[in-house]
Amino acid sequence: MLRVMLLMLALIAAPSHAIEAPAKLAVADSRFVLTLADGSVLKSEQLIGAVFDMVTPEGIVAKVRIDAVTPAKERPEVQLHALSTPDENGGWRPVCDADAYGRKTGFPLNGRWQGQTFIADKTSWFIACASGSQGKCVLYNYDPWKNAPNGGLYLPLYRACQHMVRGDYDGRGNPHTRDGTIIDVWNDVDGERPDSINDPAFAFEAGWGPNGAVCVARTRWGNLLPLSVLLASAPHLKAEPCDEAEARRRGAVLFNRSKLQP
Repeated sequence: MLRVMLLMLALIAAPSHAIEAPAKLAVADSRFVLTLADGSVLKSEQLIGAVFDMVTPEGIVAKVRIDAVTPAKERPEVQLHALSTPDENGGWRPVCDADAYGRKTGFPLNGRWQGQTFIADKTSWFIACASGSQGKCVLYNYDPWKNAPNGGLYLPLYRACQHMVRGDYDGRGNPHTRDGTIIDVWNDVDGERPDSINDPAFAFEAGWGPNGAVCVARTRWGNLLPLSVLLASAPHLKAEPCDEAEARRRGAVLFNRSKLQP
């Protein structure tokens, strides 16, 4: 994942537009927004072919090019960006790995990371790849800046989703899943219910909070992390039974069922 601070970044080239300093780059609604010296505004769709110098929190300058911008089929309001960066052979390589649909895309999102925790900071932004938990959880409709029906933000759901997508049960940042694993996710904020409730190929896995699971009924891949091993190292995740009701009692904001795997 390429994380970038929201700084005065240099636009190296933008076909069809003459860019004169100072120009200010910002992020809004999964798009880049470039405000020019004359006050006019260009959004991602108007910046195809543009090459930016992006400065990471570590002070590393990385060139990134916008190659295409298309709506996500899961959430058309989210704009998926095909982004590339120079490779060692003088060409360009995708910034993001391919997701389950083969898309090597991502999008800019306001915020920053402190270890494994997303911080709602509108003075920073990063590239969330559709193949990773940062992007997937927005595509699941858990945008951290979105207002929840109860008047709060979806921020706790977004944080919980990070752990859930990765199978990071104890919140220590270690993933225990495999690409392409099917999970069924729901929450109380939206009134969602599981789609797989009558499918015997699926079973309740865990309830999730912003810091990881609150209880675990079964691990997603038993041959990656046996439940007995997890509970021995994190006994607070044990419950008999760990079901939706118990997870909710323990403060879960997300729940998931997963397909039975070895």
